Amino acid sequence: MTTIAVNAAGWSREERELIPADSPLAQYISVNPGRMSGEPCFRGTRVPVQTLFDHLASGDGLVAFLAGFPNVTREVAVGVIELASRGMLEGLRRL
Repeated sequence: MTTIAVNAAGWSREERELIPADSPLAQYISVNPGRMSGEPCFRGTRVPVQTLFDHLASGDGLVAFLAGFPNVTREVAVGVIELASRGMLEGLRRL
């Protein structure tokens, strides 16, 4: 569904979810061009998924990430990590 959101300054932006509801990603991630410039975010938040991977790459553990972003649940963060690892491994198996 596409909607047009208008902010107080009169700027409008298109709101539409790009991840199909039946996708395994849908319960964890939202991609909406009208929010965060379409950056993939944890569903129901404005926290980019990339932030989780940046924290992990810099040596922060999952607990530290979750403490900094209380709107992201452990279940959702672990689900995203599992989907990412599954996708990578499936790609490698096709080589």
